[in-house]
Amino acid sequence: MFKRLFIATTILSVLGFSWYFQAMQPVTRTATSLLDFEIKPGTGIDKIANDLSSAQLIRSRIAFKLTVIRLGIASKIQAGYFKLSPNMDATEMAQALLHAYSRQVRVTIPEGLRSEEINFLFDKAFSQIKENNYNPLQFTSLTRGKEGRLFPDTYDFAPEASASDIVKRLTKQFEEVTADIPSDKLNGVTTLASLLEREAASSAEMPLIAGVIANRLKIGMALQIDASVQYALGSARCKQINCDWWEKDLTLEDLKLKSPYNTYLNTGLPPTPIANPGKDALSAASDPQETSSMYYLHDLNGKIHFADTFAEHSKNICTFLKKDCN
Repeated sequence: MFKRLFIATTILSVLGFSWYFQAMQPVTRTATSLLDFEIKPGTGIDKIANDLSSAQLIRSRIAFKLTVIRLGIASKIQAGYFKLSPNMDATEMAQALLHAYSRQVRVTIPEGLRSEEINFLFDKAFSQIKENNYNPLQFTSLTRGKEGRLFPDTYDFAPEASASDIVKRLTKQFEEVTADIPSDKLNGVTTLASLLEREAASSAEMPLIAGVIANRLKIGMALQIDASVQYALGSARCKQINCDWWEKDLTLEDLKLKSPYNTYLNTGLPPTPIANPGKDALSAASDPQETSSMYYLHDLNGKIHFADTFAEHSKNICTFLKKDCN
């Protein structure tokens, strides 16, 4: 009797161990991306196991709970956010839950966007958070008059960040970057830099384009910059943040638009920045490169060509853009 009981117990133990060994294996051996997993404060081990199972991160809820008990870490599992993978076995999964991280919303703002485009980026990013405080209407209100001062960069924000928190962070970054620019020149430099962001194909072109613009400003010549007209058109036509703000093909009628931002009709810089410039544009605007050129254009391959006279510029238009050839 004892022998039979021993054999039965041994068989059950072997089967149990075999099951446990299989049940604690990773869900998959195929390489996969890390997944976000949240444990809210006060969540018990049963709920954690259920959630891991629902997310297909573990093979067995029972095996996972046994692993937690075996490791003696049930009371050490933290609330918070975790990066987990179905490539982890139950032991690795349980140990990973000992190290929560503070979840962040990462947003990258490219150089040369206007405030509405930045608003759309944040609205899109925070919409991924079920419970968030981001209000695009508040962002619009808070950034009125701050065009050009929402510094483009990569930012990390807490999920509960508000539009006010975000605007403060962006404008503070701008203030730090432009701390060396005299306050009486800041608006002019920022406005010029915003034009460079929209006009230049690369950072290397910016100082020379700034020099051309400076030459035109000195003699009171209209800048004739398409980007400023695009800005005026976008402001007039777009009524929501998700919009094509920069009309690519301007017509002759567009160039007649009555607006202080139309640099075909008005001399001097636009009254305010038309976009939010980065460090390279601000640097070029602060110190334009001396040049004799008064004109520039980009050919069909994006290469820039400068000209000192209108005759030379007209020739470039014919040669490189294949139009207006007489």
